[in-house]
Amino acid sequence: MSVVPYHQVKELIESGAKEYVRQFDGVELPRIKIERKGKKTSINFGIGKDADLYKVVNVFVQTIGEMEIGGSGMGDLQLKYDKAYVYVDTIFGNSVRLSKKGDLTSQEIDAILGAYKIGNTVKEIRTPRKRLLELGITIYDSNDGFSWDYIAGYEDVKQEIRDAVLLPLQHPEIYEKIATGTRKKYESVRPKAVLFEGPPGTGKTTSARVIAGESEIPMVYVPVESIMTKWYGESERNLAGVFDASSDLGDALVFLDEIDSLATSRERGLYEATRRVLSVLLRKIDGFEPNDKTVLIGATNRKQDLDPALISRFDVSVYFHLPNLEERVEIFRNYAIQLSDADLERLAQESDGISGRNIKDVCEHSERRWASKLLREHESADLPPLEEYLVSLKTRRENGI
Repeated sequence: MSVVPYHQVKELIESGAKEYVRQFDGVELPRIKIERKGKKTSINFGIGKDADLYKVVNVFVQTIGEMEIGGSGMGDLQLKYDKAYVYVDTIFGNSVRLSKKGDLTSQEIDAILGAYKIGNTVKEIRTPRKRLLELGITIYDSNDGFSWDYIAGYEDVKQEIRDAVLLPLQHPEIYEKIATGTRKKYESVRPKAVLFEGPPGTGKTTSARVIAGESEIPMVYVPVESIMTKWYGESERNLAGVFDASSDLGDALVFLDEIDSLATSRERGLYEATRRVLSVLLRKIDGFEPNDKTVLIGATNRKQDLDPALISRFDVSVYFHLPNLEERVEIFRNYAIQLSDADLERLAQESDGISGRNIKDVCEHSERRWASKLLREHESADLPPLEEYLVSLKTRRENGI
């Protein structure tokens, strides 16, 4: 058996344990203690109270080979081989201890890590974050730096969101005090479901991320394809799982994109699967606890397709309109800072009826075209002029995009 120096033993065991623990985000597992006193190496780690002790012992037997097995009379199972002892504590604290004179072999290191994993199996314990990730959900942390500066213009929409959504999340005690003093039977006046409606590309998703950042809670982004499947009963289980995991996560902003695909009006006739998904959605909204900071935001560009029962569950509805002339000037200013005010005004006039996302696409298309011209040495100026943006706008309209 190949012998490994102590400093490498310590590094290999600690890194191996960390790699195992890392996959269980949020779950605390015992640390492995490694000591060297004189010529004696000691390893000690805890194991779960429900660990299968036979499997823990069997790791050593299979990895290291034949050994004597006995008991110490104090509740321990003792394994003896060569110059080493392994104690598996069955009564006092549930732990594994290995003691050996001299350095460890690579086989002993493998046995220690194997026993640690078997003794601390957490395959049934999945953190809320991991459960969401397994469903294909994206979690945006509250510290991702998104602010209202990402959305040019739309001051009326921003103010409406601040008043109706942000302030209740930031100062819940004020709203609860009012509700307690005005209502015969207490119920929260803070919104638990908000509808963002309007054409695509008008800032609905970005606004939700800003709310998450301003209120310092994570945003759980739920695309419709992560919910709907062809298998019977699975779509509604997925949706219920999203809400349950978000609740277990703590305060969270649940953002359901294209909610009209999940909750089409029953008056239009529904597939049975869609009906069941809608039923789950309605129950989950009704089930929000009044003291939760969990808020559902549904986004749609087809409000007319939503089921009336779902629309009635939304406490607030915010409409995102296509940007007006002044807002288009500000959006272009965000993506073409080298242009003059007159140039930006010209672009805004030429881009009537397009969304903020489309304006960003026009600017990106212009930058790519200009970069290719510079690389072919057809131009000498570093940054694209007004004409380049006008060409991209014209191309976009001709292609019907």
